[in-house]
Parts: sequence; structure tokens; C-alpha cells
Amino acid sequence: MSAKQRYDRSDIRRLNAVNVLEQLRVPGVLSRAKIASNLGLTRATVSNIVAALIASGLVSETEYMVGGAGRPGLSLELNPRAGCMVAVEIDLDRISIVMADFGLGELLSQSVLVEPDSPAVEVLAAAASLVETAMVQATRSGLRCFGVCVAWAGLVRRDAGELAYGPTSGWRDVGVKAEWEARFKVPVFVENEAHAGALGVHHFGAMAGRRNVIYLSLGEGLAAGVFVDGVLLRGKQGFAGQVGHTAFVEGGAFCSCGKRGCWVSEVGGAAVRRKLAAAGVDLSESSENTVDWLDSVQALAAAQDPRVLQVLQEVGAQLGAGLAQLVQTFNPSLVVLGGRLGGLMQPVQEVIEASLKSAVLPSMAEELELQINDGEADCLRGGLATVFNAVMTNPPLVSDSSRV
Repeated sequence: MSAKQRYDRSDIRRLNAVNVLEQLRVPGVLSRAKIASNLGLTRATVSNIVAALIASGLVSETEYMVGGAGRPGLSLELNPRAGCMVAVEIDLDRISIVMADFGLGELLSQSVLVEPDSPAVEVLAAAASLVETAMVQATRSGLRCFGVCVAWAGLVRRDAGELAYGPTSGWRDVGVKAEWEARFKVPVFVENEAHAGALGVHHFGAMAGRRNVIYLSLGEGLAAGVFVDGVLLRGKQGFAGQVGHTAFVEGGAFCSCGKRGCWVSEVGGAAVRRKLAAAGVDLSESSENTVDWLDSVQALAAAQDPRVLQVLQEVGAQLGAGLAQLVQTFNPSLVVLGGRLGGLMQPVQEVIEASLKSAVLPSMAEELELQINDGEADCLRGGLATVFNAVMTNPPLVSDSSRV
């Protein structure tokens, strides 16, 4: 057999393994025979592939009853004990981490606060310490780690594994991939925070099954992840979605990017605090840490404080007006508002929706749905989904010379 033929055979084997794993992505009763029928493969081929997947620890078997009596059948499923994934979100004022098994069951979740003006080297050192703790727990649990995904706001060079520029943090050319891969000996993925949030909602939430969706992440910054025909738009450099820094109000407030009147300078965290202060809402007892002041504002909104509700209505109308431009550009069926401040907008969802739909062409508004998420977990879920999908599309298979 030639080297070319050996390569083709191995390639086909891996493709078949990926297709079998994809069948198991959605939980349910799936036998070897059913998978063979779904994929148009022979039972022998599927049996060989399944044997390799079981030997690799990625798939396990469970018994199920056929017709309630008789000999039980064997159903296949992704093995939660196959390994684990780690996701890290680096925000201005905190670092969050979550670790999940291959069945996406949560194993660890933790957040630590950091000073908003901390230098990148200090924040990354703190983040690495959290990852180290997760790795130790995984080892003690007998789980291999499939990888780590780090997400942060700004212009992210995914291939290089670095933050090119964070308009809100001011960080430039901050790398993490090479150093962490050398330290932790696992693949490290780096993602934009809004893109990760969109991936999280697409994998776990309301976007599942939707092909044309806009996910808007609202926090101290403002960015979007846009799915068109099921594909996340990234752009030439991977920087797509930085909608917060589009011109919104002529001569408006100064923005962290150095310009005036950006959309984020009217609806982001700093803008909300500025407008609350102008309305006479005293947040002096709350620090600028998002956790502190956001909790205070949510409590006032729940108590129907008219000043807070008026500010939220103003911000909601501006969110709707800006979203209208995105809707008319991409024509989605669903808009999801998430991010750290997403949940703050829930009391004014009707205001956002009215502002949005009144500004788009009537035919576009007819089948358009708006959903507001709490948003706290979207980014981390997207990080888990990034590592999970990397395993699903390039599974670590044990050597197997069986024919496929």
C-alpha cells in the first residue's frame, strides 16, 4: 500500500469518527445500527469507529430497554469522564473561570475581583493562578484537560493568541497563548468576549437552531457577535463586531477609544453611571467595580425608583436605535442582548423593542424577536464550547489499524 493510500485511509477514518461524534452531540438513544443508518455507513465501519472512540475514552455505552422487556440494547453517548475544558473571562474588574467535563457538567466555577487599572501582567498572572488550580483539580479527578479558552474584550488575534487592542482597558499586544501552552501543556484558544458570548448562546441557549442571529454584549464596552446563515462573521483580521465604536451622537461624550459620540459612550457602563449621577442617583457608596454598582442599580430598579427607570428607558431607546442599524444590515430572526449589563435592561425590554422595530423596515420587523439574557455566563459558556468543538472536530484517537 502506498503512502498516499495510507494517508487517505487515515483521513477517512478520522472524518468518520467526527461524523459519529456529531451524531452524539444531542443526547438520546443511539445504537450503532441507528448511527450507521443515519450516516449511510456499514455497521462494520461504525463498529470499528465506535471501538476506537471508546478506546480513546470519548464515547461510552449505556443499556436501554427495547419495548420495556427482553434483552436490553446498548446506546452510545459522549463520555463525561473523557476529559475537561476550562474557560476564562478577563474583564476590567474581575477574572472568572469555569471548568466542565466532556458532558458539559460544571466541575468548578470561581471569580476574583481585580483593580480596574491593574496592568496586564498582573491580571494574567492572577488568571494563570486560577487555571493552575483548575488543572490540579482535574488531575486529582483523573481527568485530562482538552484545552483552555481565554476571552476578553477588544481586538483579538485568535491565531497569534493575543489581544491586539482593548479600547476599554487600554491594553495593546498582550499575548497569552504561547506562554500558557508552554506552562500547562494543553491547547490554548483566545477569543473575543462578544464572539465567545455569541458562541455560548449558539451552543447552549436561544440561538440553538437559529442561523441568522445578532448577539450584543453590553458591559463597560459594547460589541457584537453576528451569525449569518449559521456562520459567525469574523472579518479579515478577526476584529468584526466592534459596533460600540461606531459614530452614534455627533459631538457626544468622549469615548475610551479617543473619539466622541461612540455608541458605547451613550449606553455602556460608564454612560449608565454618568446618566444615573445626572438624575440624582447616589452611587457613592458603591465602588466602580461592576459587581457593586450594578447590584445597587438593579435593587433600585426592582424597587421602581423613577430616576433609575427613566435612565434605563433612555439607554434602552438608544440601544434599540443602534440595534436597528445592525438589523437592517444583517436581517436576523433573533437579537440577543447579553453581557454583564444585559440583565439590567430587562425592565425596559419593551422600550428597546419598540425603538428597534420602529426604526427598521416593516417587513424586517415582522418576524424579528428580541431576547434579553442575564449574560453573566454567556462568555464562559462560549469558551467551553470553543474547546468542546475543537475536540469534536479533531478527536484525539488512539492508534487503530482497523479498516473503516
